[in-house]
Amino acid sequence: MSKVTDVPPNGGNRKVPSRFGEPCGSICLVYDAPNASYLRVYEPAGAFADADYWRAYAASGRAPEPHEGPRRYREELYERIGWPWRRVPSFERDAYVIDRGEQAEPLICPWNLRYRIAQAAMELRRLTPEPVSEALVPSDFLASAAEVVASDDLLDRHEAPADTHEQVSCWSVPLRWFTCVRPEDRLLAIHPRATWLRYRTPMSKARTQLAVARNLIRAEFGEDGDLAAAIGETTEWLEGFHHESVVELDYGGLVSRMDYEELRREDSVDLTWEALDRLGANEPKAAQECYARLVERWRDRRLQERLN
Repeated sequence: MSKVTDVPPNGGNRKVPSRFGEPCGSICLVYDAPNASYLRVYEPAGAFADADYWRAYAASGRAPEPHEGPRRYREELYERIGWPWRRVPSFERDAYVIDRGEQAEPLICPWNLRYRIAQAAMELRRLTPEPVSEALVPSDFLASAAEVVASDDLLDRHEAPADTHEQVSCWSVPLRWFTCVRPEDRLLAIHPRATWLRYRTPMSKARTQLAVARNLIRAEFGEDGDLAAAIGETTEWLEGFHHESVVELDYGGLVSRMDYEELRREDSVDLTWEALDRLGANEPKAAQECYARLVERWRDRRLQERLN
């Protein structure tokens, strides 16, 4: 059963409920978010090398809500990066936080903007022809980005790269992400000032569901299927995190392109697991029909956004 939250019109003092505690901070004015969805991991503060910093940060109440974060770090980027680009700028160490009360440590999803910007610059250089990348990213900035990536000192994590707490997908939700969560993990808030759709689930449950999905797909289509490989990559990504973490699938800015009724009817997670259950019941044709509906739905949404 999904949860629908009525957000107070004044954006007021009521926090958004969650099975895993309450996101720190109150609901604020919705903004024109980037057309992106997010898969995030929140780890217990004690899992970080600098746990005391993150405990104090969570207690300070200055952590942004997930629905305001993308706008905020985009603004910080514009303010600091300047033109012409010379060096990768420094940023405040911010994060999304889930407050679980006094009986449990807060859960932290760091932004790590400096590392992520540096890594993005390096990736752009790798994927584009040299004349194009030089026009887009000045050589001084690229050299600075290489230094940042090379000298990553793991301030935020013990054993994993600093950028790994959040994955981003433009225009749609990758189908493999739907296998991380179940319909009962759904959290929907609808209000003109604050509308969002998220799924939150414990790490142990997410890992189990990914394993189930991958095994069902491999049993039917073999080892070489693209979806099975993609699920395997997500599984590998999650393996690096603390076992008491929480996984969050956030529709992010995509909700601004969906009306309230469409949000209420949005059932891609249900459709994903219906297809997988059909595979498990040895009904491949019915499973294929469910999967085809899912692919068509998100292909149409991507096309609409790009045309607009």
